[in-house]
Amino acid sequence: MQQQLIIKIVFIATLVIAVFAFWALMTYLWKPKKRWPSWVAYLILIAAWFGVIRYYFLNQVELFGTPHYMWFNLFRAESYAFISAIFLSVPVCIVLAILYALVNRISNKVPEADRTGRRAFFRTVGTVVPLAALGGTSYAAFTGQRDIIVTHESFGYTNLPEGLKNYKIVQLSDIHVGACIDLNDLDEILRLALLEKPNRVVITGDLIDKMSWLPETCERLRTFAKQIPDGVDYILGNHEFHHDVHRIVKDIKAKTPINVLINSNIQIMGGKQPVYIAGVSYDNERKKENRETMITKALSGIPKHAFVIFLAHHPEFFSEAIERNVPLTLSGHTHGGQIVLFGIPIAPTGVPYVKGRYTEKNSVCYVNNGAGHWFPIRVNCPREITVITFFDGK
Repeated sequence: MQQQLIIKIVFIATLVIAVFAFWALMTYLWKPKKRWPSWVAYLILIAAWFGVIRYYFLNQVELFGTPHYMWFNLFRAESYAFISAIFLSVPVCIVLAILYALVNRISNKVPEADRTGRRAFFRTVGTVVPLAALGGTSYAAFTGQRDIIVTHESFGYTNLPEGLKNYKIVQLSDIHVGACIDLNDLDEILRLALLEKPNRVVITGDLIDKMSWLPETCERLRTFAKQIPDGVDYILGNHEFHHDVHRIVKDIKAKTPINVLINSNIQIMGGKQPVYIAGVSYDNERKKENRETMITKALSGIPKHAFVIFLAHHPEFFSEAIERNVPLTLSGHTHGGQIVLFGIPIAPTGVPYVKGRYTEKNSVCYVNNGAGHWFPIRVNCPREITVITFFDGK
């Protein structure tokens, strides 16, 4: 919790600096005759924006279902776009301001009347950059919030257990029921999952961010789980630990038929080669010795000849899965990087396994983009539901 508080303080401080720096740079490039009226208007605009977005965050649950909710929700999504545009614009505007100052210094002997073209150029560029950034981030926020894809992935294994042939598992990850993903979005995610007619569903962490929606989330999951023939398995992600992990686990266990795997496993098929699902928790602690302890506990009691489907919110656990010859690891956490350019995720995740399928030795890992998010800016990386089927690779 202390770590999260520090992160919030740093983010807010950075945002405040960026907001003020942006307008300081804009007024420098525009050179208005009087700067204070533009500052007053800008500060009023920022204060109004902050007031509306704070009202939304504090009253989202009460606003949900009202005629005004759709507009508040759109305003919330585009607010992320506004923030992103400022962060993108500030570095460019700093470069423009430096160039402007250098040009002025070099040509300070040029008559004032001859400087209008230079001023017009920098004013134009200084206007186009933030407008272009806002246009791009607004589109990315709108499509990121709207678009969701269903990805079909087939995994082949030599001597696959008979029961897994053509067996279908739907993976949901990083739903983040809260500010960005509301109950309507959750209904749509669950509807799309049901359309695939899976044998089983796994939820690989970061289920909920807004605790006031936990009762409704449990109600929906209870109805959903009853329609899945072999049930639903759920592991904890770091966002559960950011909130009230004990209440989340207690409510899901008490109010739904979902299997909660906390560094534990369950057998889902018997026979000569039994099949197990094992799951670890992720509480932001990334030390290897902690991961070793958790995966050892999660795999405890599983026969060496068993086929294991390993659920780990953070794909960093794939390293330990490789060491133990675990056939399949299903992860999330990274949101696929959220911003992918030329096929390369550019958002820093601190882990080599960011998006899609990875194969190392005898082990495979699939990293889901997330069926939801807490930050809606997405580029070439839509929200994702993964449908997994198995076939005998002979």
